[in-house]
Amino acid sequence: MIRFRTLSGIITLLILLLPVTASADTWYHITLKAFLDPRDNSAVEWAWVTLKELPKRAAYPSEAALIEQYGGELRGSVLALTRASAWRSPHTRTVDNPCNGRPSVIRISWEESHAERVYAMGGLDAPDNPDAISFGFTTRPVFMDDGRWIDPAGTPYVFAGPPVVEGEPSEEMRGGWLLRAVNYHDPLKHYQHCGRQWVEQYLSAFNHFHFNDVFERGDNLIFTQRGFGPRDENNIVCEILRSSSPLHPNWERQTFSGL
Repeated sequence: MIRFRTLSGIITLLILLLPVTASADTWYHITLKAFLDPRDNSAVEWAWVTLKELPKRAAYPSEAALIEQYGGELRGSVLALTRASAWRSPHTRTVDNPCNGRPSVIRISWEESHAERVYAMGGLDAPDNPDAISFGFTTRPVFMDDGRWIDPAGTPYVFAGPPVVEGEPSEEMRGGWLLRAVNYHDPLKHYQHCGRQWVEQYLSAFNHFHFNDVFERGDNLIFTQRGFGPRDENNIVCEILRSSSPLHPNWERQTFSGL
């Protein structure tokens, strides 16, 4: 059951959930919370995404023109990116891992960080069911709500490596360092084991998150969760508000509209 904390929260949600007409601009405000460690509910990531509904012909004019030449119509809508951001909490955990044949642990940690380079896109791909929605995070070209296509992979990806402190052992950089769908200002994931220290690139739980669902008839709110991980042992809580307002009600706030 969804409970509201304040009267203002009720009013805000009622405004956002006013019936959306076909002639009005429509936005989809997405709030996500990923639980990263089944043993520690404070280890989380949040993401906030706003997508704008646009006709597919706006994103694919050449394809639309070709289809129209043969008497057809490119139906459906794209959900173009308006803006997106993410945040992760600091976290430390240990995992049993022997050292030189003796019992030991490997220490894994990362710091709190914010991400402004976050890429997502979606669509309403069932023209006969405008309540069916899909979206996902991606590094493929993304259609923006101003009519531009941007290619995340075509933009420079610059970050600061681990700090070097005189008199202290430095951290080795391991693995590949690539632009991802979610790119934190601090991309470092720290490891300590058996007298060695190194860092790898932190990989967001949202990097490969894709979502498909259907709004209930007459409803403009989806509130659900999805499992992720090798055994779906972790959860991502997902809220989507379909609205005639371009303003995300939870933008960079660690809360959901209905709670």
